[in-house]
Amino acid sequence: MNRYHTILFVPHARAPFRKFTVSTRALVFSGAAAAVLLASAVGFGWAFLSTARQDRDYRRTLAENANLKSSADRLRAKVKTLSREVEQFESRTRRLAIVAGLPRETASLGGPREAPAAEAVSGGPERAIAARLDAVESQLARREEVASSTPTVAPVRGLFNSGFGSRSDPFTGSPSFHTGVDISTRWREPVLATAAGTVVRSGWSGDYGNVVEIDHPAGYRTVYGHLDVLLARQGQTVSRGDRIGLVGSTGRSTGPHLHYEIRLANRAVNPLEYILDAR
Repeated sequence: MNRYHTILFVPHARAPFRKFTVSTRALVFSGAAAAVLLASAVGFGWAFLSTARQDRDYRRTLAENANLKSSADRLRAKVKTLSREVEQFESRTRRLAIVAGLPRETASLGGPREAPAAEAVSGGPERAIAARLDAVESQLARREEVASSTPTVAPVRGLFNSGFGSRSDPFTGSPSFHTGVDISTRWREPVLATAAGTVVRSGWSGDYGNVVEIDHPAGYRTVYGHLDVLLARQGQTVSRGDRIGLVGSTGRSTGPHLHYEIRLANRAVNPLEYILDAR
């Protein structure tokens, strides 16, 4: 059974009363409609706010992705540059290693040419380059020491007039063995050390007259005989090109000249095979 309700509106002034009669069914329908409208409004409001937040998050994500892409592009460019520099370093160290006499298999950094970006950035190749350069420098230093202590230049300017080996003794005419070479030159021409080493003798020595003898780390020993003046003293360290004496004709000599010997393992060898600037 449908009930009715009367709603009275009583004004403050003397205006007439207003009366509305509404059925219970209408009130229920109106209340339900209002509730639906309110729920719809709340739902739409929530959806709008949620959409705005999602849009803001989406835009922030897009910006972050753009920054990451830019950073990745810069990283790839740096890695590419670093890889090119590593390749250049490897090429240089490979050439240096070959010059230094390192084994061929150790003249490369090793590993695949295209190293991962993480490895390139973390400094793995740099450590390999540093190790290779250390090995190259060490090998070159050893080779430089050997080269500097190997007699490879002429000790004095002059004429080679008596070679190494069998000859007739200039005093007796008898066959004899000449353990060095004789270089005729001007009186008191400077005599130079032919390699780095230590002077082990500086003084008079029988037929050699005034003589300087130098011991070289590479295993050689050089002898400079018939000197007029001794400029190097025993125990002195000399370098290639240092003045050690002046040409004379002391001892068993027929005129001003330098008697020059090279000994290897205490055995006389032909100096002409070592004097590169005399060939």
